[in-house]
Amino acid sequence: MVLETLPLVAAVAIAIFMLVFWVRVVREVIWTAVGIAVLLAVLYVVFRIGPQQVLQELRDPFALLDQVWQVILSWFRALLS
Repeated sequence: MVLETLPLVAAVAIAIFMLVFWVRVVREVIWTAVGIAVLLAVLYVVFRIGPQQVLQELRDPFALLDQVWQVILSWFRALLS
């Protein structure tokens, strides 16, 4: 009886392991993509407004953050349309 259910138990254990593994892999891929997008958006804003202006913008970092956020949103809108 136990030997008959052993393949089923093994299959369920393997399926759970694969599910946990792939969820972790997908999560890491998503966070990596988000990090790359934020880095590219910051570089885009920095090169768009110029290095001298960036130093002035750093006095109010929320303004710079707002510009980066607007760039990310515009890229997302462009992907959806």
